[in-house]
Amino acid sequence: MKALFRSLYEIIGAPQPPADTPVYRDVIFPNIGLLNLGISLALVLVFYYLINRALGVATFNKGRHWALFLVLNALIAFVIAIWQANAQQVTEHSYIYWLATWNAILGLFWFFILSLILRKGSTNASTTPF
Repeated sequence: MKALFRSLYEIIGAPQPPADTPVYRDVIFPNIGLLNLGISLALVLVFYYLINRALGVATFNKGRHWALFLVLNALIAFVIAIWQANAQQVTEHSYIYWLATWNAILGLFWFFILSLILRKGSTNASTTPF
């Protein structure tokens, strides 16, 4: 699992400063990767299965509502990366913000993919986002 997240997060470059590289590879990348996947899955389940199936809110099935959850997911992913870097007490560096931005982009990707997979179980939003 560490190797998967390491390859995903090192697309933007090696962690900086180099002295913190082991912390990023062993702790931060797996943590933010698993949290990103888990939160993306949770938000997709809330949108499709809780709001649009169990609660039956027929007016919350538009593309703009889905986009609201998509953006919320990206914001949460951004904050999680910064929080994890600060929790592990790595050196303050602009790399943290590049990592947070990349994590937000990956959050958008995971939310979109999970939406395509799980949307068919929704009664009101099975055609959302398209």
